[in-house]
Amino acid sequence: MAWGRFALLLLVAALAGCGATPDPAPRPTPPPEVRTPDNLGPIKTATWQAAAVAEAERLARLRAAIRRAKASRTVPGALRYARLTRRLRRAEYHRLTAAYREARAAAKRLDGTRAYELGTVLATVESLAAQHALTPSRIRPALLVLRRNTQFWTHAAMPPSGHRTTFGPDPAVFQYYPGRGIQLQPLASWGRVNWLARTCLQKRRCPVRRLRRGVDGLLALGARRGGFLAWEHYFSWGGGTPPWISGMTQATAISALARASAALGVPRWRKAAHRALGAFSTPPPTGVDGGDHFLMYSFAPGLRIFNGELQAVSGIGELAALHPDVKAGRLFRRGERGARDMILAADTGAWSLYSYAGREATLSYHQLIEEFLDNMCERTGRRAYCDAARRFARYEREPTRIGLEPLQQLRARHTTTVRFSISKISTVRVRVYSERGVSLSHDFTLPYGRHSVGWTPPRRGRYRVRIEAQGPSGPVGVMAQTVDVKLPKPKKKKRRKDVLECQGKRVKEACELTRRPEPDSVER
Repeated sequence: MAWGRFALLLLVAALAGCGATPDPAPRPTPPPEVRTPDNLGPIKTATWQAAAVAEAERLARLRAAIRRAKASRTVPGALRYARLTRRLRRAEYHRLTAAYREARAAAKRLDGTRAYELGTVLATVESLAAQHALTPSRIRPALLVLRRNTQFWTHAAMPPSGHRTTFGPDPAVFQYYPGRGIQLQPLASWGRVNWLARTCLQKRRCPVRRLRRGVDGLLALGARRGGFLAWEHYFSWGGGTPPWISGMTQATAISALARASAALGVPRWRKAAHRALGAFSTPPPTGVDGGDHFLMYSFAPGLRIFNGELQAVSGIGELAALHPDVKAGRLFRRGERGARDMILAADTGAWSLYSYAGREATLSYHQLIEEFLDNMCERTGRRAYCDAARRFARYEREPTRIGLEPLQQLRARHTTTVRFSISKISTVRVRVYSERGVSLSHDFTLPYGRHSVGWTPPRRGRYRVRIEAQGPSGPVGVMAQTVDVKLPKPKKKKRRKDVLECQGKRVKEACELTRRPEPDSVER
């Protein structure tokens, strides 16, 4: 029975398929290649050749992409070049690209001063890219400046000139330069880390985590410049165009790295300090090697700033003392000779100069020079530094010395000149008093040297001339003089010319004739 139903079903299926095109028979799956000792070598060779061809094609495409990115004069091109050459990781590449796009969008959205400040920073970064100066090692610091400006000008209040700020735990210090945005200030940034490292080195309470974060954070902002590690400035200033470096900044970074490495025992920080030494053996405009001295700015070889040179020598000396090295020792000895020779040039006898043949130093710069002289005194034991440090400290306690020239033969209503000299830069008050009140009142801020002011006594009598001068550190010098003013001499009466001529003639008639008018000139 069962077999009958099965046969019936087969018959129905056969009848249903009548007239239809039968499906083609499926191809059998080819058997896998059998690897035998005889064909194993050729198979491997073919596989390697195919892989080598594929890798060569991939490398060719990569090299072509790198060439295109390197030739680009845009910020995205510089970022892509860094990514293709594996100087940037994928996440960092996307983050920096987004920061650049956000800055461009914010510059279009802002207006007024905020738009101008952010636009200036954006233009600087794009100019670096156009000059092929936005190298992979400069991308992080340059784009950090751009990102912080975007963040600042879209959220913060308008700052005063010179305002400094930080962003969260980031150790980088930024300063506002009107017309240039807020700029990375490597000197202030490394100065803070240097102070932390010195605290740890002196076995005080050491903020280890803060010091590590500060050193590593600022190390990441270093750029490769002329074969050495440098912390650059990315804005135009004082005649220099970005990127430029400062010998003072380099030395402060070297000192901080040397101290931190000695305090926490991190060898890579010491190696980074040695890499940064190359700035002091490279001539400008790349480095700050001035021959017999170290430059303050890589773009100004003719400018010699005393506190900058002293700080450069002091920073190199810190590395040479904590981590002895042939190059560091040689650079320190050369810089020390130049610093010793410049002490007399910086000393006016009452204050210090800021630079060679330049203006006098402010109080903060005078104290900075004094601090570096103390440091060099301790490090070298030379009398030149020790005596200069004591002398500069004495200048702060001394009042301004004033010299007043005697005033003589004064006449009422006749202008005279009050001439005086001061020993240091001071705020000067010139007063002339009489019985009736103040006859002259002038206030100035004057440098050391000779000066003068005009004065016209209104009337005769006795006057008191008083000059006060207050130097930058506070003590006031005073000089006074009492003078007598007389009436003006009487004027001589003018005599007629014809009378004078007649006095010289012996004949009276001749004189009378000379006074008579000509007939033609007689009025009718």
